[in-house]
Order: sequence, then C-alpha cells, then structure tokens
Amino acid sequence: MEDLKLPDELRSYLRKPIGRLFAGEGMEAMEQAKEELGEGNLIVVGDESYRNALKLGLKPKLAVVDFRVKREDIEEYPLEGEVRKVKNPPGWITKQLWDAIHEALRSEGEQVVLVEGEEDLAVLPCIIEAEWGDDIIYGQPGEGVVLIHVDDDAKFNAGSIFKVILSKDEWLRR
Repeated sequence: MEDLKLPDELRSYLRKPIGRLFAGEGMEAMEQAKEELGEGNLIVVGDESYRNALKLGLKPKLAVVDFRVKREDIEEYPLEGEVRKVKNPPGWITKQLWDAIHEALRSEGEQVVLVEGEEDLAVLPCIIEAEWGDDIIYGQPGEGVVLIHVDDDAKFNAGSIFKVILSKDEWLRR
C-alpha cells in the first residue's frame, strides 16, 4: 500500500459522523457510548476520547493519539500499553500509520499508536483492520463522541471510501 491523500471532495463527507453520535461534552458523551459497547475489543481514536475512556475504567485494545485536541497541542500524558510512534501528515493515511494499526491489533495487550502529525483519518484503517464485533470510539469536535460497531456495514462503508480515494489517486496519476 502507498500513502493515501484524502481528496478534497471527501472532506465534507468525512466531517459527518460515520457511526452513532452520542451528543454532549467529554465524559457525558463517553458515558453514554460506554453503555452501548459490545463484547469485542475497544479501539479509541483521539486524545480526549482516550483520556475519557481511561477515566471510565475502559481498557482499549488500541488507542491512536497525537497529543493534540481540536488541532491544538496539549500537554503530554501517560499512555497505557506498548507505544508505536509513526508519522502521518494532516489529510493523509500513511503506510506507516496503517501498518502500525495492523500490527497493534494483532499484538497482545494494550497498544498505543502515537502519531506525529495528525490522527484524524486513523478511524478508517481501524475499521478495516478491526475484527467484526469490535467497537471504535472517536471524538466529533463540538458535538460529542461517535461509536462504530464493526460489522458488514462499517467495513463496506470504509472500503467504499478507500475505493474513492484510490480511484481518485489513480485518476490523478494519468
């Protein structure tokens, strides 16, 4: 796989929740989402969501963080589990990020992918790499948190987004 750049045409589409939105501020929204978690692994994307999950006693199999909230640097905090550092510029999904997610989800224990750059698009490879029945939580800025139950629909939707990215990339190379 090559590094993938998000086409401008998909930006507005991906600003919408791609799962179930739990509206509210921080912990309030996370508590609501916690009630809906299944039996599979939990994957969390985003610093605020990760810190709130830990405060609620949740133990994510994988967290993808970048020490940034709403595009602003935040103070570093302790990460729980094996940490893999990767580079991923804004608007991209690098091979390095994707490989780290793949390896982390197949490793024992809690895992953290620490991104230098931006982790916003990491939800997409997390959906593809997760097992059916896993849950993914990520923050929706200014709205709350989003919960994705990984099922056929989630995999299909993420795959469709990648198909658009890849076809656009192929078209640009002509």
